[in-house]
Amino acid sequence: MWHEARKHERKLRGMMVDYKKRAERRREYYEKIKKDPAQFLQVHGRACKVHLDSAVALAAESPVNMMPWQGDTNNMIDRFDVRAHLDYIPMYTPPLLNPISPEQESDERKCNYERYRGLVQNDFAGISEEQCLYQIYIDELYGGLQKPNEDEKKKLAEKKASIGYTYEDSTVAELENSLEKRGDEEDSEEDSNTDEDEVIPDIDVEVDVDELNQEQVADLNKQATTYGMAEGDFVRMLRKDKEEAEAIKHAKALEEEKAMYSGRRSRRQRREFREKRLKGRKISPPSYARRDSPTYDPYKR
Repeated sequence: MWHEARKHERKLRGMMVDYKKRAERRREYYEKIKKDPAQFLQVHGRACKVHLDSAVALAAESPVNMMPWQGDTNNMIDRFDVRAHLDYIPMYTPPLLNPISPEQESDERKCNYERYRGLVQNDFAGISEEQCLYQIYIDELYGGLQKPNEDEKKKLAEKKASIGYTYEDSTVAELENSLEKRGDEEDSEEDSNTDEDEVIPDIDVEVDVDELNQEQVADLNKQATTYGMAEGDFVRMLRKDKEEAEAIKHAKALEEEKAMYSGRRSRRQRREFREKRLKGRKISPPSYARRDSPTYDPYKR
């Protein structure tokens, strides 16, 4: 009975470990393929041709199908028009004449920043609309080319192995090596030429605000004003986005570092991590230590 219980316990522990490892692999996979949701947004348009039929237009505008609205013969509407069911239509005032509150104006400028951020950056970089549309077409066709990271390059380099060898006839080996090197050089030149022919420039522009001078900042803000933003809004919002991205990256690094020190055996590492975070920070004394002792007047006899 005891052996069966131990066997069942080991089986459950193995299943828990497998589920945990599987969840970690799934999380790493989703973290690797995670992208900005705005990249999945696509807008497709279709060209339509309007066919005009004069006979149908005359039949629709004939007096048989027209009726005065609210008895006004100067305002004739179709008898199937929905306005025939309305008793009153208020006067329309254009939106330009309506006063906009400061909150609505601020929200509209933020929306314009999100709408036209890519266009402003393309105008600043001198990229034409045709190039941008062609890049979008290539991304939709091939799904976007992902460049390998430095860690992946190092891992691939470590997997390569070279085996040294020597032949008895060294002259023949040297000739063969020289011929092989020439052939490899020719193949590499051909590959480089074909690669140069097939290279498609990546025009996804990301302007680094910290590397811009005053003239470039002024030019960028000036180009953003044509898209419904105020002077200085674009660079300020770019800086805010960069700070938010850095804060998210820092918080993610802290979470990963905390996850490394989980468990009962990592108490010392957690203490060192906490001391490293609090290093250089001035800790205020407790409230009872900051208060002075009360003073009393001398006792009068």
